[in-house]
Order: sequence, then C-alpha cells, then structure tokens
Amino acid sequence: MGIDGAGQSGRFTRGGSSQLPRRTSSSHLPPRYPGQTRHKRQPEHQGKLVLLFFILIIGSCTIIIQHRLFLPIDSKTSDPHLHRKHLRAEQQDLQEQFTSHKLSALDSSYTQSAIHNATAKLQATVKDIKRQQGKEQQISQIAANNDIQLVDASSVPDPPVTQNPTQAPSPNLFSLDQLNINNSAGAFHFQHKLDPTEDFSATGLDKKRRLVKEAAAHSWKAYEEHAWGMDELQPITQDGKESLGGIGATIVDSPDTLWLMGLKDDFSRAREWVSTSLKCNSSRRISLFETNIRVVGGLIGAFELTEDHMFLDKAVECVNLMLPVFQTSWTGIPNNQVTLKSTGKKPRLHGSLVSLAEYGSFGVEFYALSQRTGNASYAEAAETIYRWLNERFPGQGLLPTRLNRNRGTFTNMKTYTMGAMADSYYEYLLKMWLLKGQKDDMYRSMWESSMDEMMTKLMNVSVGGLLYIGLIQQNTMFMPRLEHLTCYLPGNLALGVVYGAVNGSKADHYMAVAKNLTYSCWQMYERMPVGRILHTTP
Repeated sequence: MGIDGAGQSGRFTRGGSSQLPRRTSSSHLPPRYPGQTRHKRQPEHQGKLVLLFFILIIGSCTIIIQHRLFLPIDSKTSDPHLHRKHLRAEQQDLQEQFTSHKLSALDSSYTQSAIHNATAKLQATVKDIKRQQGKEQQISQIAANNDIQLVDASSVPDPPVTQNPTQAPSPNLFSLDQLNINNSAGAFHFQHKLDPTEDFSATGLDKKRRLVKEAAAHSWKAYEEHAWGMDELQPITQDGKESLGGIGATIVDSPDTLWLMGLKDDFSRAREWVSTSLKCNSSRRISLFETNIRVVGGLIGAFELTEDHMFLDKAVECVNLMLPVFQTSWTGIPNNQVTLKSTGKKPRLHGSLVSLAEYGSFGVEFYALSQRTGNASYAEAAETIYRWLNERFPGQGLLPTRLNRNRGTFTNMKTYTMGAMADSYYEYLLKMWLLKGQKDDMYRSMWESSMDEMMTKLMNVSVGGLLYIGLIQQNTMFMPRLEHLTCYLPGNLALGVVYGAVNGSKADHYMAVAKNLTYSCWQMYERMPVGRILHTTP
C-alpha cells in the first residue's frame, strides 16, 4: 500500500527586483512595486516541522516507557521481585514492539496519518505495560488466598553474561569443554535418569491418558461457558479475549484434538461454529502468522482426521485471502499485521518489520494445502521465502529475529534465539524436508546448520548441571536464560535423528542434547510454585 508524502512546500517569491526594502517596524509594510502581488509566505519545509513534532512524541513516550519498565513499582500494590523476574521477557517484547512502531512510522514519510497511527500504537504499548502490572497483582492475590509462598528473588543475583558468545562462559558456569560437549563427537551423554518408580505399564499409561483427557475436557468446558467464539479464555477473570483479531482461534485450533480424544459432542459443536461463523475476511487487523498456524493448520488437521471437506474448503478460503500479501514485497515476505478483504481490494498492511517466526512459518501448512488441493501456488508462496533466505544468507544457520521485509535487511541491534520470535522457523525447516519426502536437501542443510550453530553459540550448562539454550542480545551479549518456547527443541532434534537428517556420532550428540534439554524443560515446570512459566534463569 503506497503512502503519500507529507506534501510539497512551494517557494513563493515577489516579482520585480530582488532588492526589497526591509521592514522597519510592525506598522510599516514594504512598498509594492508595479505588477507585484503579495503572497503569504509559506513554510518551505513542512516535512521538517512534522518530523520535529513526531520526534517530540517519540521522546515523551520513550521517557514514559523507560519509567514504567525500569523503576521499581510500589511494593504496596505488587511484588517487585515477582514483577522483575517473571515479566522480563514480556517487557522485552513490548520494547521491541515499541521500536517496531517507531521504525514503521519512519518508513511512512512522516505523514499525519502515520504519526497518528504510531502515536496510538505507542500509547497502546504503555497500556500493555500497565496491564502486566495488573496481572502481577492478581497473581499475588491468588497466592495469598491459597497460602502459596511466592519465590522471593531479592537474594538471587542477575545471571552473569559474556560479551562474546564464542568465548568461554563466565566462571560460575560449567564450561562446555568440562562436560565434553562437542559437535563432532558423541562423548556427551545423558546426565539425568528417569524416575524408576514411574509407571509405564499399560495400566499406568491408561491412567495418564485419562488424566490428560479430563484436563482437556475441563478446559474446553470453561472456554465454552466463558469465552465461546472468542480467541482465548482468560481463566483468572473468567472471560474471553480477542487477542488474535476475533477469528475464534481456540475453536478452530481444537477440532482435531477433540476428535482424537473421543470428545465427539464437543467436536460437533466446534464443527458447527467453524461451518457457520468462521470468517477470514474480517475488517479487523489480524496476525497472518497466528491465522496460519492456528486457523489454517487447525482446519487441515481436522480434515486429515475426519475427511470432512468443509474443513478443507474453509482452509482454501482463508489462504486465498492471504496470498496477495505475499506479493507486496520483492522479497516475497508478507506483512504480519494485515487486514484481509474479500471485496477485491488489496489487503491493508501495517508496518514493515517482521519476526523470523512470523515470516518463516508458512511452509508446512501451505505445502500440505497444495498436496491436498493440487494448487501449487500455496506451496510456491511459502517456498519463495525459504529459498530467498538461503540465497541471500548462504551457510548462515542462526538468523536474527527482526527483518525489514521491504529492504531485505535485518535490524541493526540483532537478537539470536531459538525461542520467541524465531522458534517455529527452525522447527519448520526439518518438517519441510520430511514433507517433501526427504528429497529437498536445502531444508535439511539449513536445519543442520542452525542446530550446529545453536549448540556452539547458545548452548550452556547451569551451575546445577542443567543443560539449557540461551540467547544472544544486542549482537554479541549472551543471556543465560531458558525460555519456555524453546522447549520444542528436544522433540525437533529427536525427530531429525530418527529420520536420518544427521547420522553417526553427530546423531548420538543430537539425541543426548535432546534428552538433557527435555529434563531441563521438565525441571522448569517442576520447580515453579504456581506453574506460571514465562522463562527461568538456570
């Protein structure tokens, strides 16, 4: 979508001689010359004034956000340690949203419309920060009502960091060499054993299945009662939330699970809603990424299990609306925040910055849809992105999280992570290789390179002996933090080993890492008193 500039400012001159008498006082005007017409002098650089106004807005909002993020909150209204430890990841995301909104406005030639939109987004970001503090108050109250002792983090120091991730970690962490972690040798063995008393008999497994099914039925019942038709259930306030654009994400993402668990009555109600109420051509802003993985993926999964073509037809309907967004940049990379239309008009695009997970997670759903419909355009749209990345950044495994899709460049301050804003990109590389019959080695090679670099640059071991995957911020600063969203990696690594994506000693090493990381992720749940996981520092 093109955005007009701020307008041209014309230069007005008086006719006749350029030697005009100076004004000597406010009550005297210079004499007119024959044929001269007086014009009101216009500003020559209106764009500069608009830019100055925009900078003042950004500066003010920056001060507000810095104050809300980094000054301690009132201990009478919330636990400052809980606030600091558990909201760090969410606050980082809000800061990156703030930066994204600034850059999006800068790309819009400083029009009045762009300034208005940027200001509204920045104000919304400030409200989000305040909302996070409100969540902490709710959690503290629930803990008090249920006599739960929250962990006091005041005595826990911030984790040390290394400025260069290629160097050895700081002294109070075990170095990788001490544990024989080596990408080329299978000398790294599983450090932890499963509980020998765990019941994996047929009776024990049946009990586990029953408990899982009861938990799913309980959650689904609460969703039906308090948030039916909305994107998400908020269990504390017992209401719904339209966090993904009002696409009924929970309903559309659940039929395959309900079917597998034998909850057929619940499945039937979900199917009816999808058939009559699911509309992808809403005028509301949606996340293209979330719509793909939840709606399109959910519909294809339901069709695969039930062979009910209603699900497949709905998936085609939604993807046909999404396809034009892939054609709005020379890179083939779509905007994430869009407003889809079915009126023949182009979709409305919002911003130019996209995260690695957002633009790198279309392959599985789009390729599967092409397989089931015979329409190759879906797979081509997704594969264009992967091939562009492979050609533009050959041999580079880890990629930064933020990209300007119009320029084809990453942001200056780069973050490398296997978690939030990147996770499903790496997951999909291996799955695309499998979906294509293990014949397109580009995907396997990109996956292997990323896993090797992850183990070299992001993997470490905590003082307590837990293997974890950290992240790199600000280009070079290693952060020893295991995110909840990184816990897909054990399954991804094991899947690659089982299907022969790597072999020999490297396969042994990958599997050992997968086992150890599984244990660390389980410990992340096991050690949390209220089960509320955002991230934990090993």
